[in-house]
Amino acid sequence: MEKLIEKAISMIKPGMSISFGGGRTVGRLIKAINDPSIKVSSPSEMTRQLCQELNIPVVPLEQVTQFDLAFDGCDSLDHNLNALKSNGGIHTFEKLYANLAKRYIIMAPEQRFTKELNAEVPLSIEAMELAIPQVISVIEELGGKAVVRQSSDMAGMVRTPNGNGLVDCQFNDWSEIDINNSKVESMTGVVGTSYFKDLVTDALLASDDDVKHIKREDL
Repeated sequence: MEKLIEKAISMIKPGMSISFGGGRTVGRLIKAINDPSIKVSSPSEMTRQLCQELNIPVVPLEQVTQFDLAFDGCDSLDHNLNALKSNGGIHTFEKLYANLAKRYIIMAPEQRFTKELNAEVPLSIEAMELAIPQVISVIEELGGKAVVRQSSDMAGMVRTPNGNGLVDCQFNDWSEIDINNSKVESMTGVVGTSYFKDLVTDALLASDDDVKHIKREDL
């Protein structure tokens, strides 16, 4: 994975404004950067904490009008560069940052890049607690299965930084994800989903001995 970090660093220029998402790979990238002129932001509390430990100032999102680059990971990425970012549960915040990025770059192992999104990765829906039963009902009507994500640390459901719940949904495959995602996103009480459509501009895909750089404009 070292070549992946090297490739990412080669894209960073002095004075850039950059968003760093969550995860270990992004953390290793931050640790490898040695340029105090870079303006750093992050939707991830853990990444912000890492920056604090490294004495890297973090710029709040409300002070940013545009990011030159945004680096993030994903759980699944299809050949059209649409992604599922479900496991972290902070996808609503991540989309806010991605929307401001000139280049939104996913760093991932090459095996996560498949023709269609991996059906084993759920679509995660952030919803107000009162709306959750309706969300589950709609998912089941669409032919899927839905479960409320439960906390492993304490009794009860996982809550997002916004105080909402997460509903993890799965279907036999994701061939209808555009339709199903649009249906759910339009529901009252749904804050956002973990489906990132037409947001990713670049993918840095790591194999054992190489890194592939895929750009949306080359598709």
